Amino acid sequence: MPIVVEKLRIKAQADYRARISIDKLDAAHRDVLIRAINNVLATENAIFTYAQIIDGLPIADVAWDQRIQCLFGDHPLDGGHEELCLGALDKAREVCPQWDPALLTFDPRVVNAFQRAAPGTRMFNTRLIEMVAVALHQFGVLLHQMDFRMHQGDIEYMINWTMPKPAYARDDWEPMKPLPSIFNHSFYRDFVIYPEGVADMVGYWAEDRILGGVVLFDRDAELDANGDIVREPPNVYLHPSRAKVTFRVTQLLDWQQQALIDFLLAEPEPAAAPADKNAPQVPCPLPILVDDRNRTRVDPHEALVIRGIYRDIWERKPLDRNEWQKMIRRPQGTVDYPEIGLEGLVFNKNAGVPLPEGKLKRYLEGRESVPEGPTKRLFDEYKEYIGREKRVKLDEDEEGDVTGEAKAEVKEGEKKEDGKDEMRQRDDDHQTDEQEGGGKGEEEVVKGKEENIEEKEESAEGNAKEAKTTS
Repeated sequence: MPIVVEKLRIKAQADYRARISIDKLDAAHRDVLIRAINNVLATENAIFTYAQIIDGLPIADVAWDQRIQCLFGDHPLDGGHEELCLGALDKAREVCPQWDPALLTFDPRVVNAFQRAAPGTRMFNTRLIEMVAVALHQFGVLLHQMDFRMHQGDIEYMINWTMPKPAYARDDWEPMKPLPSIFNHSFYRDFVIYPEGVADMVGYWAEDRILGGVVLFDRDAELDANGDIVREPPNVYLHPSRAKVTFRVTQLLDWQQQALIDFLLAEPEPAAAPADKNAPQVPCPLPILVDDRNRTRVDPHEALVIRGIYRDIWERKPLDRNEWQKMIRRPQGTVDYPEIGLEGLVFNKNAGVPLPEGKLKRYLEGRESVPEGPTKRLFDEYKEYIGREKRVKLDEDEEGDVTGEAKAEVKEGEKKEDGKDEMRQRDDDHQTDEQEGGGKGEEEVVKGKEENIEEKEESAEGNAKEAKTTS
């Protein structure tokens, strides 16, 4: 491993010497870059971050806000540095707007790619983000090297403090050796390799606190065979260090990256106060704190050596065998692996338990698909389920409208039928009356005929008797 570290250190020094200023950029590209840097430096978060470097120590809450701690036990920072010392914040407000663009240097490949890219293109936006991140890093380096140290106390005591041996500790217990600075990112502590040494470690810390993580790029996708940045870049990655945010290298979503670009390109407020003359007109998305919606993630030990995701090849030395095994065997939680929380839903789904809409609503926001994995089938099924529910509701609404119209038509039809029935009843009654009247007349006629016949028979019998008597 010492050989690897030495080779990386030599590579870092060579890359650092090859850096160039922004003088090569034309006026349009240069103005965009300077405006973007000013937009970030005008934020309270950036001023507060650099004020801590000017102070000489981070405040206690910020120092403890790490996933992998470098502070232990009853560190004197607790209770000894709860807020910035007098004058540090004012000094930061004075220094940040007065930065000199000539002090900044960048990787020539990045500068050339930015210069070639037309404004508004994906290459232009990605390289702009990279150059802003490098500039913020360099500001942290410069402020640390200027050594303001406005802290009213013994800074070296705070930095070099070690945890006393606990009463329950084994005989071979040794305290963890303190780092040369409390300003550090959990995964960017290889100050032996860095061109600016400890100052670069401070720069990574500042970048993380301002942007939400160290900004990385998929170099395998961007670089051609000659190592030039010419290919269409994917979305950028952040490598966070905050205590309640994942420690994995995480890709930004489209809307997150677009919000950052909109902020960097925003024009200053015309009517802003003199102290905030660089304040942009759009909302500030910084720091970007990735959450469970950011599902494209890579383990830190695989990002650089396997996936080719980095900014500088020397920024982190590879893990040795023992360190690699520890990373593989470590416990996994939903903060770093949010898909674990969905495995229970997969099990329930297979068991016939209905999918709870609220559980996945946040996950589905702004996403049309997910990477291949154990939850992709659940995701696809859930999307289909939600679509089906919407279709059913729509059909029910349409059916409700149709049913209402149909009921009105039926009711109207019933009224018409009732009217027809009444008319039919009246006709039937009238016909019945006529039939009854006709029947009575016929009976009377028949009866009259019968009476006439009887009279004729009686008359005939009387005539016959008279004739017999005469004889």
